[in-house]
Amino acid sequence: MKSPPQRGFVLIAMAVTMLLLLAVMGLAFDIGRIYIVRNEAQVFTDAAALTAASKLDGTAAGIARARESAERLPMRWNLGTTEFTGVVVEFSKDGTKWETNPKELPEMTLARVTVPANSMEITFLRAVGGPAAVNVAARSVAATNPVRLTE
Repeated sequence: MKSPPQRGFVLIAMAVTMLLLLAVMGLAFDIGRIYIVRNEAQVFTDAAALTAASKLDGTAAGIARARESAERLPMRWNLGTTEFTGVVVEFSKDGTKWETNPKELPEMTLARVTVPANSMEITFLRAVGGPAAVNVAARSVAATNPVRLTE
C-alpha cells in the first residue's frame, strides 16, 4: 500500500523557523540598544562626577564650578539623538548625606551625579508582548582625594 504524498511540510517548517529567527533577531536588537543606552548613561555620569569632584576646593565658588563643569559635558544619549533630562549633581562630606546646595563647604569632598530614569522605546519586543519602553538610569560618585591603598 502506497502512502499519500505529504506536501507542504517544508513550507510550514520554514514559516515557523522564520518567525522564531525574527523574534530572536528582534530580541538581540532591543537588548543591544538597552545595553548601549545604559553604557551611554554610565559613561556620562562617570565623567560628570569626576569633573565635578576635580573642581571642589572647599568654597562656594568651587561648588558652582563643579556643578557648571558637570552640566557643560555633552548630555546626549540614544546614540546622540536625545538629551538627558533631570540630571542631579549633589555633594557630600562622607557619602551618607547628599546635598545639592551644601552648607558645610570646606568639608565637601564627594560629588555624585545621577541621571534619573530616561525612557527608551522598545522596537521589536513590543510585537510579542514586551514592554513599550524601558527606563534606564545611572549614578556615579567621585572624590577629590581617592582612598590610597597601602601595603
